[in-house]
Amino acid sequence: MIDLDNVNMWLAVAAKYAGISIDRKLKPEGLGASLYYFILKIHDHDGISQLELGEYIYLDQSGIARGIQQLVELGYVDKIRNQKDKRTSNLYLTQAGKDIYSQIYDKVNQQNELLIKNVPVEQREQFEQNLQIVGQTIFNELQPGKSGK
Repeated sequence: MIDLDNVNMWLAVAAKYAGISIDRKLKPEGLGASLYYFILKIHDHDGISQLELGEYIYLDQSGIARGIQQLVELGYVDKIRNQKDKRTSNLYLTQAGKDIYSQIYDKVNQQNELLIKNVPVEQREQFEQNLQIVGQTIFNELQPGKSGK
């Protein structure tokens, strides 16, 4: 039988120390544990809106706005008002953002390899799927309108 206290504890341990590790790797670029992910997603979805970005990275709009503002101040992202819908802005990497993308990508891949190095190769795909299920489950449960039992 699974010890549910251990599930929460090990998820918390993994998240905490994975965050510390990637923060250390990206500190020279002025990026924290979540800002790097913004750059990866904006690179992959050039011109993405802030709303769409939130859907990709499971972060509320106030967190997205703060993160984008930091990236604009760091010179990694341009925020351009959408000419068709003035209520929204589209996000693009600046040249500095494009230049740093490959460094971030490489460091994140190194981090991912570190995180799964002791997971048997034949179990890695299932492990990733299970993590996604767990993450989406808790995210969906905490959305407005949910009881949060």
